[in-house]
Amino acid sequence: MLDKPWITPKWFVSPFNYDSEMVPKAADIKKVIFHDVTLRDGEQQAGVVLTKYDKIAIGRALNRAGVDRIEVGIPGLSMEDREAMRSLVAASLDCRLFSWCRNNRLDIAAAKECESWGVTIEIPASEVMIKGSYKTSLEEVVSKTAENAEYALTEGMHVVLLLVDSTRSDLNTIREIISGTEKYSDSIALSDSFGVSLPTAMYGLVKKAREMTTKPIEVHCHNDFGLATANTLAGVAAGASCVHVTVNGMGERAGNTSLGEVALGLRLLMGIESNVKLGELYRLCRTVADVTGFPIPLNKPIVGENVFNVESAQSAQWMYNLEEGYMSYPFAIDLVGHPEPKIILSKKSGPYNLEMKLKELGLSVPREKFPAILGRIYEVSMLKRGTISDEEFLEILQELGLYGYRQEDLMRG
Repeated sequence: MLDKPWITPKWFVSPFNYDSEMVPKAADIKKVIFHDVTLRDGEQQAGVVLTKYDKIAIGRALNRAGVDRIEVGIPGLSMEDREAMRSLVAASLDCRLFSWCRNNRLDIAAAKECESWGVTIEIPASEVMIKGSYKTSLEEVVSKTAENAEYALTEGMHVVLLLVDSTRSDLNTIREIISGTEKYSDSIALSDSFGVSLPTAMYGLVKKAREMTTKPIEVHCHNDFGLATANTLAGVAAGASCVHVTVNGMGERAGNTSLGEVALGLRLLMGIESNVKLGELYRLCRTVADVTGFPIPLNKPIVGENVFNVESAQSAQWMYNLEEGYMSYPFAIDLVGHPEPKIILSKKSGPYNLEMKLKELGLSVPREKFPAILGRIYEVSMLKRGTISDEEFLEILQELGLYGYRQEDLMRG
């Protein structure tokens, strides 16, 4: 373990993350399993439809990135998903392939028929889900789950019980479900299905659930309040050993927990390992965006096109003056496979932006000319209400009679 895990040649994060007086003691989790649900929950993002070929392409990309488990889809409902599962099984990937199943024998049988390694069985876990959405009783849920999970186990599949709407339930209901079904499962997944939990509440729920069972606890979070990543990390801090994620945070409504954010957060902010290859994150996210047609926001953490670009004068000064350039970011861009940052010019830019842009373009201009150039950049930027392209920048230099300065001319004064 590093003496100062918050600062390395590749990242610089907060030392408070590792201060036991600042952060509650985390569970002794050394390594976390990644259960990716992009091909199932991610496809439930409105407007996204995936063919078997799409799922094969994304499945291979996930495998290349080191994801442990992939939830391929719902074989009990879709022939396309059954064929995608068979193709990915035939590809002999390193990861484990899962099917999502409703709580019935037919779905589980379909998963077995297409050689799924494991099943995620959906179980309503709150009163509003049990009585309202599923029109059943807690007793029937427990009985039915025990019967179907036992069947899945006898068929040789790994069984994850996904407790839907756990965070709008109560501890007695969760305890009754766990106590009546745990012996037929390999792990219990707590789901913040509507993204309504605070991280502190998720920490407490996972901690309580661990007292109810010896089975591993997993967390499955949604992002309706923008807290999916925070809730997932809090769950791991409380002892969850597996996280459910999607690439680019795709998923129902506001989406699911972002794979990249959790992978980097675990390693850099918590010092916890996983099999995810951080250097593959940028490529993975681009692959999924291209295949699904679901765009990555420009400011998406870690993989957005703009997250390393420098436009403001203040950021350019930090980047220019810090001996270790990456310290003007939380982590080095090559850590996640991101391309080199772009120096951007606009009304917000200053002399450091200008100097770095000139160097980037292989040009030299006397520093006493900088105020005139920056003044013209300001005017053009305001006029177009945007940034200055390289072509526009060269035009500005030409207008001011500065384009084409040679180094020897400057040396003569």
